[in-house]
Amino acid sequence: MGTAKSYQDSNKIGASTFALLIDDINKMSESEQKSLWLQINKEKVSQLAKELDISVKPNNFSDQEIARMINEGRRNGNLKKKN
Repeated sequence: MGTAKSYQDSNKIGASTFALLIDDINKMSESEQKSLWLQINKEKVSQLAKELDISVKPNNFSDQEIARMINEGRRNGNLKKKN
């Protein structure tokens, strides 16, 4: 009967902190929820970003070469749209 009594006592007080937290999160916009998720998982996300940085080979292209490739890609994309 102790468990039932403690349950009844908690219901007299009102909603649980967890229920209030879930309610507040549900009221947030999608972008606010994503931001909250990132804040909660900041350490995991930072570790994943470090692993990605290590695994990706650095490019040796200059800014001019990158700009030239972007322009070429745009030009080729426009040609394909016309055909």
